[in-house]
Amino acid sequence: MNNTTIGDLPEDVLVEILSRLPCYKYVSECKCVSKRWCSLMSDPSFFGRFLCLQSDHKRTQIIRTLINRDGVEFLARLSSSGKPLTPLFERLVSFHHLKEEPIVVGTYNDLVLCCASNYYQRDYYICNPYTCQWVPLPPPPQLCEFAPVGFICDLPYYQYRKDDDNHDQKRQCIQLNADFRYRVVRLITDRRNISCKFKVQIFSSETGEWTESIVSTQSLVRYGDINSHMNFPYNGVLYWMSHDCTFLIGVDPFMITDRNSTSSPSTSSCSTPDDSIDHYRCRFIEFDQRDENYDLECVGVNRGCLQMLDYDSENHVLSVLELNEEEISAGAGKFCLDQRVRDYYALDWEMVPEDDDAHEYLVFLLPFDPNDDGTLYLHIRDNSRIGPIFTYNIHTGESSKIVEKISLERYCFYPLALPWWPTPVPRLPVRLLR
Repeated sequence: MNNTTIGDLPEDVLVEILSRLPCYKYVSECKCVSKRWCSLMSDPSFFGRFLCLQSDHKRTQIIRTLINRDGVEFLARLSSSGKPLTPLFERLVSFHHLKEEPIVVGTYNDLVLCCASNYYQRDYYICNPYTCQWVPLPPPPQLCEFAPVGFICDLPYYQYRKDDDNHDQKRQCIQLNADFRYRVVRLITDRRNISCKFKVQIFSSETGEWTESIVSTQSLVRYGDINSHMNFPYNGVLYWMSHDCTFLIGVDPFMITDRNSTSSPSTSSCSTPDDSIDHYRCRFIEFDQRDENYDLECVGVNRGCLQMLDYDSENHVLSVLELNEEEISAGAGKFCLDQRVRDYYALDWEMVPEDDDAHEYLVFLLPFDPNDDGTLYLHIRDNSRIGPIFTYNIHTGESSKIVEKISLERYCFYPLALPWWPTPVPRLPVRLLR
């Protein structure tokens, strides 16, 4: 009788078998079987083979969802409870002795930037909710009650490149960006101040330190108008929208426009910076819309483009306008939306009830479905903030009610992905851990 077991198999054969596991969840479990399996499945060759098979055979769909600042899913896709960040939050609270669960202030792919407080933010954590790993950042040099913050990486952790001329699947190319960089950006402003210059604090993964800089806009900005809950990364730039959707402001934390000046890490309370500090590239776009029937309600990324959504409440017409990369890259200007070419979509009148003496019905536009290009969500509610949620596909015109009644306090959500292989939480420089 042959007593050969799976442990007797050659390493290349064992790797070939284990790389056919259906998803990373089983990979993480199999790593606990033995030291040998853990070593094999931690090797870059296994990583590449596993991802090639995932991509070629599409064994597991990459799931994308939307979460709010409390870590609650808009629609339960990753967790039956709708709270995929709960295990992570519980560990953060226990380990760091937090008084309450942290809040989400930014996301990038499957990484989440959390903060221990809503105001006077000091303690930030970069986390991966799927591996329950995190790294605490050093506190920023200055605390203020109101500080819009964002999180961005320069590249995804890995990229898959398929060579059509190569028929040997083992040699498909997985590009691992092990040294990918990230930035955390804070806008330091006086909410009552109106100025064309403001201070930014930028945390760099390479140095593990915060630096302070000045950025400038071509127009005066009231910084209390910046919506700290509405930020998103797009083409290497972090953007924030104003509360009334009249302007968009962006900071490129990877591009310094004045290389002749000097900047040093800030270690003390912040005095007013001067022009000797590096100026990071800033983009400021102002929207001018005179048609009172349309209210610019939502700006976000869909199909790789920056899109703006308007809604004509009188005629139940939705409009979608795209800003091209050339316009965005210009970084300054005032766009008259009434003169822009946009796509119009008429909503089914039966979706929106008629107003009566007791109820006034409003339509609020929610983000596009991150898993389905062209499908967006609409919350139709009355004065009580309660109402159904519909999906609407701008390509087919089809709509469907997916939630009968729900109350949403905020309409700001962050995209969160579940990739084939989780992004490791970037470690801080060793000298900061001593």
